[in-house]
Formats: sequence, structure tokens, C-alpha cells
Amino acid sequence: MMLRHFIRYVAATTFFLSVSGCGDRESTAGLVERELSSSEREFKLAESSTERFRYQTRHAAGGDSSVPGSGGGGGPKLVFTTPEGWTDKGASMMRDINFSFGEKGEGECYVARLPGAGGGLLANVNRWCSQMGAEALTEEQVAALPVKPLFGQPARFVTVDGTYSPGMGTTDTFANYRLMGLILASDAGAVFVKMTGPKELVTKNEAAFDQFTQSIDVNTN
Repeated sequence: MMLRHFIRYVAATTFFLSVSGCGDRESTAGLVERELSSSEREFKLAESSTERFRYQTRHAAGGDSSVPGSGGGGGPKLVFTTPEGWTDKGASMMRDINFSFGEKGEGECYVARLPGAGGGLLANVNRWCSQMGAEALTEEQVAALPVKPLFGQPARFVTVDGTYSPGMGTTDTFANYRLMGLILASDAGAVFVKMTGPKELVTKNEAAFDQFTQSIDVNTN
């Protein structure tokens, strides 16, 4: 029953999480819970893709649906845990979850998604490689990348070092950077968790990255 509920509400589930919404809440343990918008609840995955995104709903550690300030309501809620030392910068049009970290906020980690085919796994991995000035990977190399869990599914784990060129209207570049991220892709769309920053800083925050990505869930209670 919980799985069927998930399939009906994609953004609320693996696909996730547009947190443009109202009713944000945070507990003292760092657990954040955000209401999903009505449009997100109505977005449905193609039946052929739902099998690829099966997962069992779970509550992040310290979750408490009775925390004051949740905004009420019984709809699906995105939940995640903010790692110690990370600053939640709030959602934006392109980022469903958005953090900065480091003494000057020079590191960032965010969650984003693309609808439809999303370009596919190979294209998105190589888009990240291009942003770091690295050579493109072959299909075989991408298939051999390690995996880490995201929404209970095996997402490809990418680590690339180089000079970071974020694009998006800026010509700035950042030398000696590391990009670390997860991509969960199917013909229904793609979910990305991307962390960038000075190589040493990102390396120190890999455990926090794992803590965050493993905490992301949808509470359908």
C-alpha cells in the first residue's frame, strides 16, 4: 500500500521533492520536513519506469511528525537531515534542496531533477566531467562506476577532480576543485545530488554527503 501511494505521487517519492513549498519544519536533531506542492503530487511516472524506483518508505532518524510548525496537512512530505556544519539555503526554481558549507560557504551541495528522459545517465555523467575539464567517459566506464543508495535505489556515484566551470551564466572557474555526486536516472527523468568545492573540503565532507543522501525520504503519513 505504501508503495502504491508512492507511485501515485512521484515528486513525493523517488522523483521527488520539489520543495518550493510551504510548511517547512526542522527539529533540533536537524531533521527537516517540507510539504510537497499539489502539482508535485499529481505528477505521475510512466508505468514502465515505476519498477525502477521501488523503495520502502522510512523515517529519517529523529523524525517526529508532531513537531510544531509543520503547517499541518496529511500530504506527502519530503524529509532529510542537515549534516552538522552545513547551512540550508532553501529551495529555488532549479534546486529542490540547497546547502552551503565551509568557512566561507565555498562548498555547496544540492538536489535537482530533470523531467522526461533527462538526457540519460551517460550524457549527465559526461556533463559533469565537462564542467570539471575532464575527459568524457565511455558507456562501459559509466556502467562500472560505483553505486550508493538514493531513495533506496542504486545511484551512480561520480567523483571528478579538476578546474570547475559551473556555467549557468557565469564564466568563473575554480581550480583544484572536486565534484562528488549521485545520479539516479531512467526514461521517466533523473535525480541529481551534486556536491562541489575545493578538493580538500569536499573530501572532508564525504561522510556528511553520505549522511545527507541516505536521509532523504518521503513521509507519506
